[in-house]
Amino acid sequence: MQVSVETKENLEREMTVEFPMSDINGEVNTRLQSLTKTARINGFRPGKIPMSVIKKRYGVTVEHEVLNEQLQKSYFEAIKQEDLKPAGQPKIDLIENDDKDNVSYTAVFEVYPEISVASLEGQAFEKANVVIADDDIDLTIKNIRKQNQTFETVEAAVQDENQVIVDFVATIDGEAFKGNEGKQVPVTLGQGQMIEGFEEGIKGAKAGDEITLELKFPEDYHYADVAGKDVNFAITVLEVKEVVLPELNDEFYVKFGVSEGGNDAFRVEVKKNMQIELDKAIAAKVKNQVMDAILDVHEILTPKALVEEEASNMAKQMQEQYQMQAQDEASLQSAMFEEQATKRVSLGLLLAEIIKAKEIKASEELVMEKIKELAVTYENPEEVISYYMSDKNKLAEMESFVLEEMVVDWACEQGAVNDKDYSFTEFMNPEKKDK
Repeated sequence: MQVSVETKENLEREMTVEFPMSDINGEVNTRLQSLTKTARINGFRPGKIPMSVIKKRYGVTVEHEVLNEQLQKSYFEAIKQEDLKPAGQPKIDLIENDDKDNVSYTAVFEVYPEISVASLEGQAFEKANVVIADDDIDLTIKNIRKQNQTFETVEAAVQDENQVIVDFVATIDGEAFKGNEGKQVPVTLGQGQMIEGFEEGIKGAKAGDEITLELKFPEDYHYADVAGKDVNFAITVLEVKEVVLPELNDEFYVKFGVSEGGNDAFRVEVKKNMQIELDKAIAAKVKNQVMDAILDVHEILTPKALVEEEASNMAKQMQEQYQMQAQDEASLQSAMFEEQATKRVSLGLLLAEIIKAKEIKASEELVMEKIKELAVTYENPEEVISYYMSDKNKLAEMESFVLEEMVVDWACEQGAVNDKDYSFTEFMNPEKKDK
């Protein structure tokens, strides 16, 4: 087998491979000979079919089959021989010539970039220093009560925080569209469930009222067919309900695993869970800074094939999430995900090289420790542990997570970590700090 490799633009390589036709002919004859014993053809006894008949019936199919197998086999042998690491699938084209003794083809593909791990010296990372105050616990308990609120029907006009049960029919230029009708739809004012103007338009209404609203879908609405278009809503108010918050009592505390100790024990439990979420958020913010720094200090060529694959996966995920139409996928991929996909792929390649170069390894003990940390946040920790330990893919995901944390530790040792004081609300809900 003869192999030559030409470097094209950036990471693209064109590999030319030539191997003897005898590699194919011998295997084709072997398979055809085997078919004379196993094939079933009307007019011939099993095992007595002449080779000429077998060749006529199966020759072309077997030749194509063997050729494809030999192309694949020779391709992998060639990249191993040339010490190449392809990124993505190759584009293989047979070379047409008069040589009947050899098969030649070209394989065009990208290779993984060569990466030299750069130093992170001089990089500064901010780590939040947050103390959970009593006021933070009070606010969290208030939010917990809201999350467990119920609604009670009232004979009153719709106002903020009410839940309104409505029927509606929406039309664009008098025409219906996909998802334009809703029956007994609960709308809680202040949650932004509907498009802008809908909630404001039903304020002051009472059960039985019929309302017509002239509104407009946002330009970036997830359903492209109606995005940016004027829409008419014909609404019937069926029921108005007001919020009823649960009482802070033993019955309420038991729902959150506090069977003894009353309000004091409940506050301790709430603070413990707040601390868990706070620690995760602090670690995530440091990790994001480290990942950005790793991208900043490295110049890397990213294989287009990997970016396209990642972008396609992201587009499909959005399609499934918003139930978008299939024809939107290509535009979603090119218009929305290329930059993000490039960042993801680049970061993945860099992390893999750092882990390899710095010989970072996640021990079984460390992975198990992280699984247990996660498990204690669930009602049945043992079930969570068993779930991870019985699923190789989930175990691999946790190992990858631990390796990333170890890369963050390595980066922080390289650079400088500066503490900065925040209040709990300021750090966890920065958009609400001035409200």
